Amino acid sequence: MTKFVPWIKRVIAVLLLVILWRVSPWVVPTNGAQEEGYYRGIVQSVVQEQPQQTTTVQLVSVKLIEGPLKNQEIYAQNIYDPSMYGSFMVKPGTKVFIYAIMDNGKVSDAYVQDLDRLSGMITVIVAFAVIVLLVAYGKGLDALLGLLITGLFIWKIAIPMIANGYNPIWTCLLTVLVGTLGTITLVMDTFDKIILSTAGTLLGIGSAYIFGIWASHVTSVHGVTSEIFSFFQFSTTLKNLNPLSLFFGAIMIAALGATMDVAVSLVSSAREIRLQQPDIGFFQLFSSLTRIGRDMIGTMVNTLIFAYAGSELGLLVYLYSSGESVAIKYITGEFFVGDAIRAVAASAGLILAIPLTALMASAFYSGKNKRTLEKNSRNQAD
Repeated sequence: MTKFVPWIKRVIAVLLLVILWRVSPWVVPTNGAQEEGYYRGIVQSVVQEQPQQTTTVQLVSVKLIEGPLKNQEIYAQNIYDPSMYGSFMVKPGTKVFIYAIMDNGKVSDAYVQDLDRLSGMITVIVAFAVIVLLVAYGKGLDALLGLLITGLFIWKIAIPMIANGYNPIWTCLLTVLVGTLGTITLVMDTFDKIILSTAGTLLGIGSAYIFGIWASHVTSVHGVTSEIFSFFQFSTTLKNLNPLSLFFGAIMIAALGATMDVAVSLVSSAREIRLQQPDIGFFQLFSSLTRIGRDMIGTMVNTLIFAYAGSELGLLVYLYSSGESVAIKYITGEFFVGDAIRAVAASAGLILAIPLTALMASAFYSGKNKRTLEKNSRNQAD
């Protein structure tokens, strides 16, 4: 019976995914006869092309594939400027995003806003999933299911909750709980490993949150870490959103993956050490786990810091070329400091998760649990 447990968990996970997929996200109502939005479409033909002094203006016919005018053709302008990054010419068959302004259900104005890269992104994700499955087999499938559950929960539940006025901190904490339990329950094979790994992850996330509160107080950060917050004041539902609460919630989610990795690794190591050395004591097991944890710190901390450096490489190059005074002004500004705090707080959380998880695992696995572990191991082997 034990050998069917992983597949039972996978079936339950798929059912959860179906339920989450069918959840309708809350839609912010719009008032008035005039509406505007971004819609995916496919260019049917280039009706007109007018070269100008520095730009080329294309008038194109686009068939929309979503939105209130789905399957209808509309006319849209595409302005190509070779001096602008991201500017492009379109041709029949090009998949694009259209920015359309509608008045009483009819398009009054429309522009080609960007290329539709959804199909390419799906191809990349499928390739990633294939790599995971080829390398990790069943465990890879479990990891992908856990990732899908967390991602769908964020998109279908967490983001609409925050957008509709729910507290970002509690919403992100709920997301952390769902992501942690969903992933660890699928990946881990015994109840004790699930409980200890979950507890270690939550303690690490809590540590990152506390560190973030302290760091934001020391640096006088108010949570406004992006230009996007300037648009909140024009939204009827987002203008009262507290940026600092959203900032702390982002810290918890940012720390989730790496902290979970550390907790799962240490708990699995503790259990295996206990099985191989039944007479090992608490202090000896704790010492072994902390040594393992120290080896993990160097690479795991680099993972978070380098991830930030990689995402902001263009900005760092720009700051270098702008001179020392501009660079110092920017790196002491709220945008840069806020991003840095988010990365450092997440790193602090995973570091503190190591001794906390090691302490719990050592206390649980040392001494009196020998028979239980051996019985669970035999059931797992069967």
